[in-house]
Amino acid sequence: MNHSPLESAAEYNALANREGWHSICFAEAIFANKKLDALLTIWKGLPAEQGVPRRKDLTPQLLRSYLTDIAVYERLSGDERRQRWRVRVMGGKFAEVLGDFNGRYFDEAVPPQHLARWRAAPEAVLKARAPLRFVSRSETANKSFITGEYLVAPLLGDDGMLNTVLSAAAFSPTC
Repeated sequence: MNHSPLESAAEYNALANREGWHSICFAEAIFANKKLDALLTIWKGLPAEQGVPRRKDLTPQLLRSYLTDIAVYERLSGDERRQRWRVRVMGGKFAEVLGDFNGRYFDEAVPPQHLARWRAAPEAVLKARAPLRFVSRSETANKSFITGEYLVAPLLGDDGMLNTVLSAAAFSPTC
């Protein structure tokens, strides 16, 4: 089911509020961190099918100066209850703050109390079919003293399906 970015952000924020997550989603991708703005510009400049670029067009050469700050997540199909998310790539800064989940599935790597939150953000982005901005406290690896500003943008996977997201982060001390 597709939503507008505003509907996706509202649905995520209602869930975050109910669950007590220190996280908020913004429908407008306007970033405090200029590096995230620059990466959004790259995403917008990629060839797109139905408004969404392909993952294969985000080459390491294109992302060279962002590689430590990004992660790529892929949703593997199954029925609604059996969909799994896999971390295809996780840069060094991501791994340092959140834990190194390269090549692992969310349900195998993320502590159970944080799993719904890890799934909710990329799902919101896929429903919106548009980039969203998130600001979240890093609680997965007991680093709640760090807050991340995130660009999370949809991508078409290798199979041409809308099942992949690019996540980029700028981390700073929690205020």
